[in-house]
Amino acid sequence: MFPVLPSTAPPELEQLALDVASSSAALGRGCHPLILDEIARFMEKINSYYTNAMEGNPSKLKDIEAALNKKLSKDPAARNYQFEHLAHIRVQEAMFERLRREPGLRVCSEGFVRWLHERFYLLLPEAMRFAKTESGALVPVVPGELRDRGITVGRHDALETRAAIRDHLARFEEFLSPEALAGTRRLFGLASSHHRLLWIHPFSDGNGRVARLFTSAYASRIGVGEGRLWSVTRAFARNRADYDAHLANADLPPRNSLDGRGPLSEENLVEFCSFFLRSCLEQIRYMDSALTLADLERRYRRHVDALVREKVVSKSGAKVLARLLTQGEVSRAEVPSICAVKARRASLIIKELLDARAARSETAYGALRLNITADMAAVLFPDLAR
Repeated sequence: MFPVLPSTAPPELEQLALDVASSSAALGRGCHPLILDEIARFMEKINSYYTNAMEGNPSKLKDIEAALNKKLSKDPAARNYQFEHLAHIRVQEAMFERLRREPGLRVCSEGFVRWLHERFYLLLPEAMRFAKTESGALVPVVPGELRDRGITVGRHDALETRAAIRDHLARFEEFLSPEALAGTRRLFGLASSHHRLLWIHPFSDGNGRVARLFTSAYASRIGVGEGRLWSVTRAFARNRADYDAHLANADLPPRNSLDGRGPLSEENLVEFCSFFLRSCLEQIRYMDSALTLADLERRYRRHVDALVREKVVSKSGAKVLARLLTQGEVSRAEVPSICAVKARRASLIIKELLDARAARSETAYGALRLNITADMAAVLFPDLAR
């Protein structure tokens, strides 16, 4: 899998890395932290939507929300697609919780990569833990287990033995861990590790899903994705042909004696890193535009006005919703004064907002917070899930 990083980064690649770092750091400034938390919570659905779409899952955001609300389809195929979303979202939640709790967690370690695979497949029903071979036969997938047979991915003949895979994963951790890199090379590590993990292809199935989860963890660990406000998977899914072509090209051997010193093309690795970082920057800039406070407030008001017109919420409820965007949360004790009503009427307004899923609460008596649903997101973030 060498070279693992560009030996010399061209100026444009250095600038891309700097732009990704600075743009990501500035993302969401001006928005209330609790609103950013809600957006990050919604982005878990977006990540699941796009990563599963790349695997042929046709679910819509409303299907994902239904699954999260324990409303599973009666159609077996549609229900299985919902199970895939539930598994992906739960693994994301557990992954970011681990990153928060374990500052020393090495995301490039074999153990962490296998943990991602294991968690995902254990969350699927046993009947879904199978992979289809090139001949069409179904073989069982053991959660977290490295494969021990050869496999061909496009034009790439992947490693054939478990021992070889473990050896390459050890090198993967040694050379690509964020702990081993500094400055812009951490951004190059983010890009390169995405391809190199797919090149190792450690599992019999689920490698794409694991690589995309892993990339989110790596981005978080180096500080460009810790806010979880953007998704590079969205760019991969929307530019699938380019993504696949750059991955395949990075699998190729050197073009000539000037193309690096390893068994893989360094020029193509640089091209992949450039594509990857451009994709990151595109998604950060999209979300930066969507999070411009004045525009966000305008779109939010339009959504709330529509809820009132459709009699989903009352005008009093709309007053509470208006506060949520700027205030982050509203305690239940504040509702009577915001709406100029007595306690009994305030309780009905709170129930109305919760029933309409326009707001949510962490506990039975907790403060109200914004609840970004698929319908709300369609107004707040146009094109996010298209």
